[in-house]
Amino acid sequence: MSKRIGIASEGPTDYLVLKTIIDRITGEDNQYLPLQPEPDMAGRYGNGWKGVWKWCKETPALDKLMDGICPKIDIIVIQMDGDVIRKEKEVHCQCETTICEEKEKCEFPLYCKLATERLCPIELPCCDHTNEVQDIIAHGRNVLDKTLGETDKNRIVITIPCDSTDTWIVAAYDDYENIEQIEDPWKNIIAKGKYYHDIRVRGDKKNVTTYSQFAEHLANNWDNVTGKCVSAKCLECDIRNAFSK
Repeated sequence: MSKRIGIASEGPTDYLVLKTIIDRITGEDNQYLPLQPEPDMAGRYGNGWKGVWKWCKETPALDKLMDGICPKIDIIVIQMDGDVIRKEKEVHCQCETTICEEKEKCEFPLYCKLATERLCPIELPCCDHTNEVQDIIAHGRNVLDKTLGETDKNRIVITIPCDSTDTWIVAAYDDYENIEQIEDPWKNIIAKGKYYHDIRVRGDKKNVTTYSQFAEHLANNWDNVTGKCVSAKCLECDIRNAFSK
């Protein structure tokens, strides 16, 4: 049975990928609602990973939000790319070994005065974690889960594509060793030339028109992608589990 699914994602290409893949996993034509970023990209929280994290912080009681919208939302999918764990200091603010004078009084890392003034003292890579994909996924999920607080998580799916959703696109087309550890696959693989597998890539900016072609191929080769990408397999398992409830 199809469901109504709200998506909080880093941007419109991620939203497109998630819609396409969820329909592929479930075999249903589901209904989708973009929760974050807002369609005009000029909403309260902005786009990108910071927008997703702020949305999780500032949107109270997601279960009440889901039931308060008519028709109600059955599932919310929240996406933040794994590259955030690799390169952004703020997501390591509350790690055990982090030393910072503001740590104990920091209500939310993105609103910390040191972060906003680009004076964050955190050093990367964080010694509390490895660069293993499973560790990156676990840390990303934990960051968002803690931010969501006490809301009912039974109908919420958190996905941490590694290194990003672009990795899933590459995995649908090519065979690379340790593909989820390739940094910035959009820049280093997809947009490196004018064409990627006969699909025109216009500069280094992503657009939905180009990505719609990539997403179709991704859906058709999803089983291959889940065989290469731990993060893709995690999303599939979590979506199947959410649909079974």
